[in-house]
Amino acid sequence: MNEKLQAVTANQVKLPRKRTASAPTLPDPLRNFNGLPDQAFVRLPVVLMLLGVSRSTVWRLCKSGALPAPKKLGSHIAVWQVKDLREVLNSGSLWTHSASA
Repeated sequence: MNEKLQAVTANQVKLPRKRTASAPTLPDPLRNFNGLPDQAFVRLPVVLMLLGVSRSTVWRLCKSGALPAPKKLGSHIAVWQVKDLREVLNSGSLWTHSASA
């Protein structure tokens, strides 16, 4: 009986997992942003990582006009056209609108 008890408790002991340092993976649209056609659409997570800002900042930039407003594909889906994002990024005027507001 003692052997069975030891076997059960030995099987129930959970060893801590070793954490491996893995590099964060980028979404495919962000990794291949330069290769996307101008007509392509990207969603909010890609815009967040592309600009390096928070969700609230993206919506604040849209409201101020510094970033184009997204197209709504449904009640919970907003997308930005790659062409519009490229124009904003290449113009360098992303932060000039919000600085005056």
